[in-house]
Amino acid sequence: EVVATIPVGVADRPLDRLTLEFQDTPWSSLYIDFPTKEIGQPVGETGAFLPPGHGIVAVSAGEEVGDFAHIFLTNRAFVGADVALGERGYNLIAVNREGDLLERAGFDTLADPANSAAMAAWINRWPEGTVIAGAVNDEASLHLGGDAVDGLAGLGVSTDLRGRFRWSHAFVGVVGTGKGTAREDAALLRPALAVVGLPVDGPVIFGGIGRVHFLAAP
Repeated sequence: EVVATIPVGVADRPLDRLTLEFQDTPWSSLYIDFPTKEIGQPVGETGAFLPPGHGIVAVSAGEEVGDFAHIFLTNRAFVGADVALGERGYNLIAVNREGDLLERAGFDTLADPANSAAMAAWINRWPEGTVIAGAVNDEASLHLGGDAVDGLAGLGVSTDLRGRFRWSHAFVGVVGTGKGTAREDAALLRPALAVVGLPVDGPVIFGGIGRVHFLAAP
């Protein structure tokens, strides 16, 4: 545990930035002995698993809290590679039971209502058991329709972004599972994060952070 005391007058802006600098040589996650590296990785409460040593990290940020979408995949071909298209709206990837990337797609449900139907059709064409991960970039609620929301529910996703302008939303679900069983996160005032398996969000690792806790001065 590292404790830092911030002098009075330093953190005096509406938004302050905390930067952590690691001086050690980075490691590839291939050589890190994660506790979960030898067991199957459960996908939320869906009952499905990724193979040992695999992982998906989906990160979403609405326009005001970062304006990005990343989906990091670790499998036999990638180590923490960002495979999301990074487009506005919903960014999705499909992964098979072996953890292999099948396809990636983006649907701008802010710009055009037709993209909601296209998103629903893309989700619904995958066979049962396919792992689908998603992350919203900027905004996805304005022209999001019930067809796409129902498609997401079929992956185990419970969040309905309709009426939630510029919310962050990230998830990892499985085709053919019950609503609410996916690993997901959604928020208005912060980025959203959904992690399954190895928590690797880059090809190299400098350090791990359990939490950052701010305490006000007495």
